[in-house]
This record gives sequence, C-alpha cells and structure tokens, in this order.
Amino acid sequence: LISGAFGLLISTIGMDPMEGVKRFMFGQSSLYEGINVTCALIGLFSMSQALRLAEKAITQRAKAQKFSDKMLPTKAEMKKIAPTIGRSWIIGNLVGILPGAGASIACFMGYNSAKQFSKTKEQFGKGSIEGVAGSEAANNAVTGGSLIPMLTLGIPGESVTAVLMGGLIIQGLTPGPDLFIGETAKMTYTFFAGFVLTQFAMLGIGLLGCRAFAQIARLSDAILIPSVTILCVVGSFAIHQNLFDVVIMLIFGVIGYLTQKFDLNNAAIVLALILGPIGEKGLRRSLALSGGDPSILFSTPLCWILIVLCVFGIFSPLLMNKISPEVSE
Repeated sequence: LISGAFGLLISTIGMDPMEGVKRFMFGQSSLYEGINVTCALIGLFSMSQALRLAEKAITQRAKAQKFSDKMLPTKAEMKKIAPTIGRSWIIGNLVGILPGAGASIACFMGYNSAKQFSKTKEQFGKGSIEGVAGSEAANNAVTGGSLIPMLTLGIPGESVTAVLMGGLIIQGLTPGPDLFIGETAKMTYTFFAGFVLTQFAMLGIGLLGCRAFAQIARLSDAILIPSVTILCVVGSFAIHQNLFDVVIMLIFGVIGYLTQKFDLNNAAIVLALILGPIGEKGLRRSLALSGGDPSILFSTPLCWILIVLCVFGIFSPLLMNKISPEVSE
C-alpha cells in the first residue's frame, strides 16, 4: 500500500488532465506529459539491479558448468504452477479487455498474485518458477483479451493491438461486428488461427534457445554491471532522443534501489504510475458529471462490485493467512 501510494503521488506529475494546470513540474517542460513509464521501468528494474550488483564485490568470471536440468517442466513442477497459470490467465484476459491497460500491467498483477498465494515467498526474486509462470501466463493471455475490444469496438487495448488494427484498416477491414460475417469472416478467423500457430512457434524457439540463454549465468558482475548500465542509458535515450529521459531513468534507478532496501514493492509503484492517470481521469470526470457529489461512485451495482473487489484485494493477505497459517510462517 505504501508503494502504491508513492506511485500514485508520482503519477500526478505533469499537466492536470482536466484543467491543464502545471503540477510538480519544477519548471521542466519535458514533464508536460508526466513521467515516462518506460524510463521508470528501466530505472526501477534494470538500473536498480546494476546498483545492487555494484554494491557487492566484483566476482570473477564463473567456470562453465554442465547443464543437467530438463528443458520441459517435470510433473511436480507443472502441478505446482498449475494454479498460478490459471489465476494469471484470468488476470491477463481481464486486463486485456480493458482499453489502454496492456501487457505491462498484466505482468505485474500476475507476478504479485503468484507471490501473494505462494507458500515459498522467499524464492521470489531468485528465479522462482511460480514468479516466471505468473508473469508470463498473464502476459500471453493479454493478447487474446485485448483483441475483444479491438475487433468488436475498434478500441485497441495496447500498443500491439493498435498496430494490428492499423494493419486491418490498411487491408480494408474495419473493426466491428461486420468482421465476423460474410467474406470478411474468413480473414478474421484466419487471423485467429495465426495466433494459435504463433504460440507453438514461441514454444519451439524457447525450447531450442533455453540452453544458450542459461549461459548468461556465466557472466561475472564486472561484465554485467557496465553492460546493463550502458543498455539502460541507451534504451532510455532512444525513446525521445532526450537526455532528460536518461536523468529520469537514473532517478528511478536510485528509487528502485532504495525501495528494495526498505522492503517495498517496485511492481506496485509501476502499477500505480500506469493506472494513476487513468483512475484520476475517471474520478474527475465522474465528479464533474455529478456536480462534485461523491455519491455517483456508489450509484450502480457495478460500482459496488468493484468496491467489494478492491476491499477483498486489500484484505486477502489476512484471509489467506487464516486459511493457510503455514503461508505466513
């Protein structure tokens, strides 16, 4: 909750979405549109890790070790991650249906839910198979969910579906109910079949390349630290070819380093940073329609359902600890 509140505070930087008033910009015109989420992500999750590695003694290049593990998960591992995959699949689909949400939010929500329900929380951040399954299952499920508003309403749920919608329009296919009837239906369902085949292609690439990918563990910190730092700087600069983005990335790198020191949650900060502007616009618009009367937030059954889900989400850790005392241990 502390991390989320901090993220919401940062999300208020920039121009007021309703009145166009400058807020917390400190005279920097580059903050007109608020904090660049990509720069914040690079800083919180990449640059902060480089700082953590630099804190330790530089180790020598490790010797090559034999790869003895299997590429496919065992039955025990599949049984362990099956509930996580199911939860993240639902989360990814629901997030994908929401316009403007995207895969980033689904990844963090899937990871957080996997950690919340896990009995081995101490393994998260150290290569936990549940953490990987939680984030990746949600990430993959977003694609299917985001196609629903894009194909039926012409509202792209994320950047990928926005590109797909552009491709459809170029081919003369206008998103809407007409896509699923007549001659255009053939193209639409071929489109769906292509996504199914893509999943098998991704699986093949992952299986063939996992042995090579695992070799990155051989690199010493003396190589990783400068490499990660250079990629962080180049990646943040390449977004708008602006040095100010690099400064933002470095600031969030320090923030990410400190949040880990204080046992806070970087993922919650990012979620609040992404969802903050969306939530603020909705809240301000609702209050404007009601003349400032907050009762509009409780005026429909859907509002109450969302409020109950929010309350349940906040208190779910306490409920889980009562149901499974070993989780808290």
